[in-house]
Amino acid sequence: MKNQRSLSRACLAGLMLSVTPLLAACAAQATPPVAAAPEINTITVVGRGDVSARPDVARAQMGIEVMAPTVHEATRLAAARMTEILAALKNAGLAEKDIQTSNYSIQLVRQPDVPPWMATGHAQPAPAVAPAAPATAPAAPAGRGPKAPQPPAPKPPPADLAPAAPPPPTHVYQVSNTVMVVIRNLDQVGAVLDAAVAAGANNVWGVSFGLDDTDPLEARAREKAIADARARAGALARLQGVSLGPVVSISEVVEQGPIYAPRAALASGGYSADMGTPVSAGEVSFGTQVKVVYALESAPASPRK
Repeated sequence: MKNQRSLSRACLAGLMLSVTPLLAACAAQATPPVAAAPEINTITVVGRGDVSARPDVARAQMGIEVMAPTVHEATRLAAARMTEILAALKNAGLAEKDIQTSNYSIQLVRQPDVPPWMATGHAQPAPAVAPAAPATAPAAPAGRGPKAPQPPAPKPPPADLAPAAPPPPTHVYQVSNTVMVVIRNLDQVGAVLDAAVAAGANNVWGVSFGLDDTDPLEARAREKAIADARARAGALARLQGVSLGPVVSISEVVEQGPIYAPRAALASGGYSADMGTPVSAGEVSFGTQVKVVYALESAPASPRK
């Protein structure tokens, strides 16, 4: 019995040793060899698209800047003037959402030579006028009584008793209050600026024009950039005697946002000298670039002459 069991185990071990190489060979035949990826010839170009359009919105910074010898006086003057400016802007048709405070600051300015009238923010006082000399009594006719006595000329006060001028302040406080305004009616840009100045604004800068919605302009710029990229790639491919294949990759680079263009036109169609501040709206432009990688087909293009 023991001899039979040993014989069976030996036969089974021999069978497994003979089958294992056969299975490995079948597995090797079932897995196809991995072919190396063919090399893809490509061409890379950068296309550009530029478009321009008339602006439909204007923006400007405007506000006040006052000086006074104390913080309380400076802030009081600034608040009073800014209240008048805001009221003038609203009366000019600007909506509440289009008026936004962009700066408010209080600064100590050391100016030893500032005269008192400038430090308080008031106008320069008019020079004092010397009082007129008192009228003398009419002289009596000759030969008719004694002459009227002449009043003595007034003597100037002694130098040490004359009132001394107040010394100039050693420092003043400067308060600035600025708002950013959005003007949606370009025909009213000049009128809005004039209204703000008339209300007391002495700081106006940063007048610019743009588009409230730039998406349509950007879409047109992309279309032009894609067309320009394909034209460039096709020209390069023809020079090399090959044909363009499919697009391998594409990426966009926005080079610049809306900018003021040199082509100008008056916002209101023209101004005369008595109509207010002239403002030129011009045009805004948008530029974008796209980087496109094309595959090249080996089939030659039409022969060059």
